[in-house]
Amino acid sequence: MKIAIIPDKWKWNGIVTIGGILIGAGLADCLFSLNKLDLNQLARGLTIFSAGLTILVVMDNNKTQKDTQIIQQETQLRLERVEDRLNAIHQSQQITENQLQEIKTLLHK
Repeated sequence: MKIAIIPDKWKWNGIVTIGGILIGAGLADCLFSLNKLDLNQLARGLTIFSAGLTILVVMDNNKTQKDTQIIQQETQLRLERVEDRLNAIHQSQQITENQLQEIKTLLHK
């Protein structure tokens, strides 16, 4: 049993907020560097921006992966139900064919 002190929604929102702050800070640093023509500050800004963007991309991929797993599980359940129905139809068809054969043999006697 997993005991969470902080709910998952708050974790996700916190991480996304940190990613957004890093993107904003990196972009601001890049803009300031353009005014000063400072390449070191520009590189730092791009690095910070990249870190924030990476966080958001990883979070989005994680969420997409969870959604895909849920869809895959639902699809698997549906396929199992369809398989059960097809097996039931096949068994019913075999029983019907057997009964038909019995009727034919009785008619030929």
